[in-house]
Amino acid sequence: MLNREKVILMTRMASYENGKGKENLRIGTYFRSDYIFSSIIKAIFAVTISFVFGLGLYIYYNFEEFLANIYEMDLLALFQSFWKYYLIVLIIYVAISYVIAFIRYMLAVRNIRKYKSNLKKIRKLQKKQ
Repeated sequence: MLNREKVILMTRMASYENGKGKENLRIGTYFRSDYIFSSIIKAIFAVTISFVFGLGLYIYYNFEEFLANIYEMDLLALFQSFWKYYLIVLIIYVAISYVIAFIRYMLAVRNIRKYKSNLKKIRKLQKKQ
């Protein structure tokens, strides 16, 4: 005889495993600090690539003006200015990435706990039968 509560729990868990559960279970395999650190490394890499690409586009767009004034420019001051903007963007993006990774990890852990408690309920229902 089928237990209605058991069928409902198993259906809910199967739905979770095929949806958000895949990502949550993957996140749950990490320690919190490792997951956040990997997110920060990805953010640093993304900001660096984006900034270099943006700088290349800026130089390409203003290439004629850049070449005409290259001897009159203070290249060290220009480099320091770009470095300053890079660091500001990097700090902001890393902070946002940290917060998002922390929230994602905490939500994943909470959902995994619910998933494990449902597994315990199913085991108890099986023992009753």
